[in-house]
Amino acid sequence: MQNPFKVLSCAALLMVVSNAALAEKNGPIGIKLGVAFDQGFGVTAQFDDTINVFLGNDGVAADYLLKTGQFNLKLPVNWYVGIGAAINWGHHYGYIDNNGSYRDDNYNSYAVRVPLGVNYSFAKRWDVYGQVAPDLVFENRSNDDNDVGFGLDIGLGVRYAF
Repeated sequence: MQNPFKVLSCAALLMVVSNAALAEKNGPIGIKLGVAFDQGFGVTAQFDDTINVFLGNDGVAADYLLKTGQFNLKLPVNWYVGIGAAINWGHHYGYIDNNGSYRDDNYNSYAVRVPLGVNYSFAKRWDVYGQVAPDLVFENRSNDDNDVGFGLDIGLGVRYAF
């Protein structure tokens, strides 16, 4: 079976390459696609400057931007604050069970997050962004040792607008 991340990455890259001429001819359609590091390395998308989505090696995240603004009218640097969720998969850790035996466990975690970020338009239709996202993480472990905690996601990426 193919790795879904590789399939989606190839599909996104193919879409970027094949639609670049169409987007240039017809003007912006409100979609930005690119690559980033957030939940591992992966593909990022933004829809209508409002919804950010990321699919990576270690998970998936989706954020709704609640408030955006510009730092300075002379510089193309914008800030944003949002609310979102993330799923991280394939966490691995070892532990000693009640019988004194070492066990391996793989688990998923789910998070509610608040991304705080900036983006900078460095060329026509291109932008780079960076964000921090404090989050409340719910871990779902297979040994019934579920946990709740706070975390911090950091994201950095580059996108092209269609």
